[in-house]
Amino acid sequence: MSDNQSAQRARRALLVMPGPGLVRAARAAGLEVWAALDHRLEVEPGVRAELPPERILRVDFAETAALRAVLTDTARHHGIGHILYLPGALTGGASAAAEAVARELADGREEAAVPALPDAAAMRRVLNASGISAVRAEEAATVAEARALAEAFPLPVVIKSADAAGVWHTSPVRDHAALADWAGRAVAGRYPGPHLVEELLTGPRFSVETFSVDGMHLVAGITPEGHAEPLSEEDRAGVRATVRALLDLAGYESGTTRTQVLLTSRGSRIAASREPYGNPARRPAGSGAPA
Repeated sequence: MSDNQSAQRARRALLVMPGPGLVRAARAAGLEVWAALDHRLEVEPGVRAELPPERILRVDFAETAALRAVLTDTARHHGIGHILYLPGALTGGASAAAEAVARELADGREEAAVPALPDAAAMRRVLNASGISAVRAEEAATVAEARALAEAFPLPVVIKSADAAGVWHTSPVRDHAALADWAGRAVAGRYPGPHLVEELLTGPRFSVETFSVDGMHLVAGITPEGHAEPLSEEDRAGVRATVRALLDLAGYESGTTRTQVLLTSRGSRIAASREPYGNPARRPAGSGAPA
């Protein structure tokens, strides 16, 4: 493949069941975009406004083999290098088809190992060291250390703890009774550690879905949670910038992330970020996304 062909593949993306926000974000990032949509559903006006008709593919998503064939043929015919999709937004068969084609495209590229997001403690260290989304936080190796730190903060706090499998869990701790309850569960082996004690952030909470493609971070959507009101465009821009800064600092190059952001009196603050569906580039074929 020539350098020109490689460059063309890198800037072309086929989006599977995208919303208008992802289409706009991909185009704003300079990508040439195609969209595969379920023919049983109406095309959203925002998608139709962004793409010419010939780049909107109407496919029967109930026919897994046919969907995979359309995705594969379209990628080959147009020299498309990326298949982007939210696995949680697709049914099992459609998700499997999209993942299979995405894996085929990835297998055709010579790439370094795909880095994962850092764990909760490493992520907070990176953010605090950079001054981006700085939050008061202290690390603890043991339950006793974490409990003492929580008492000294003072309460309320958030305690993030790793379980035996290395998966991190978040526990809001608002008073001494809740702290005692958390410590009892942790000592019993549920959260052996390490632990991270953080100030309890307050403010409207938003869930930010992103796709990363060769280091470009596309914000697919910013969803209010609980009683949060929709953001102004200025605040949306601040949230997008904060999340992209995190992903840049973490060296995150490729995959799907979901980041919890609170709009505090000090600005946007990241509460957590994870890969909700895993990352196909780090999973063996047929393993599926983690539950």
